[in-house]
Amino acid sequence: MRIKRINQDDIKVSNKAKVKVKTAGNTQVVQFTAGNNKTCSVVNLSKDTYLDKKTGEVKHKKKSESRYQSPKSVRKSINRLMDLIRCNATEPAKCKWLSVTYAETMTDGKRAFLDAKLFLRKLKRYLAKQIELTIGQKTFKYITVAEPQGESHGNSWHLHILLIFDDTAPFIENDTIAELWGYGITSTNKVFDGDGLALYFKVHLSDVEYEDNSDETDNKDIEDIKSNPAIVEKTVDGVTKMFIKGERLKYYPSGMNLYSSSRGMKKPDIQEMTNAEAMEVVANSKLVYRETYVIGDKGNGNLVDKRYYQKSKKTT
Repeated sequence: MRIKRINQDDIKVSNKAKVKVKTAGNTQVVQFTAGNNKTCSVVNLSKDTYLDKKTGEVKHKKKSESRYQSPKSVRKSINRLMDLIRCNATEPAKCKWLSVTYAETMTDGKRAFLDAKLFLRKLKRYLAKQIELTIGQKTFKYITVAEPQGESHGNSWHLHILLIFDDTAPFIENDTIAELWGYGITSTNKVFDGDGLALYFKVHLSDVEYEDNSDETDNKDIEDIKSNPAIVEKTVDGVTKMFIKGERLKYYPSGMNLYSSSRGMKKPDIQEMTNAEAMEVVANSKLVYRETYVIGDKGNGNLVDKRYYQKSKKTT
């Protein structure tokens, strides 16, 4: 399906226009949609069949022969993950972020999630024995995210785990985390901003570091690489590196979940209202980003305008 970005300054949303307002933690998104293609021509009947509303026929879905999920499917999962993090990591002081890796190549995604589940049980038992901790520091909710390393690392997996406590997150030595994990190197980090962490995952789970395996790379080669629209520069730990946009999306196996989480996690609140009412909802928030694009062919597509707002500290 064709997606074309357009100049947002050319789009003026009427006060009476219907919009959707999604609130996920400190982030609010106002979405306006207009166009000719507002209805879906198919209805899913089962995992194998669907109804074609135009003809009334029941048809069989085409099975993908690919080992991997489509980039579109992965992006949707990443967006749901971002919403989950934003809704539940609203108090950074109550959060802790762990990264756990494997010393040996781990290509079984389901096994990796099972290892994480057993690790979290061990961590809960460890915290329960620490008499200096409050009750709110001994229990937590979690979000576990699987990250594929790509072909240069043997298609191995490692995991990121966000812990969300009821009280201020307790100090835990990284050596303790490594011992409880037991499979490889670990890192234990503070969370300074839930929204920033959500954006980190959006970028980090999508892009792969560009690696030049040639023996010699001159300045002209570097400029040619940088001019490629698929290559972006990012600063990682103070070092400027080049990444291939969206390259990591192809490494997620078909049927595998990108993340798992505790039960009872908060979810985004979505409401429909007029644009004027939406502007009242975000009156104390700051507009931080806007994107406007058309989905579909010219004359038969949908216009989508999204405005992203950040709540001020006084309103959180």
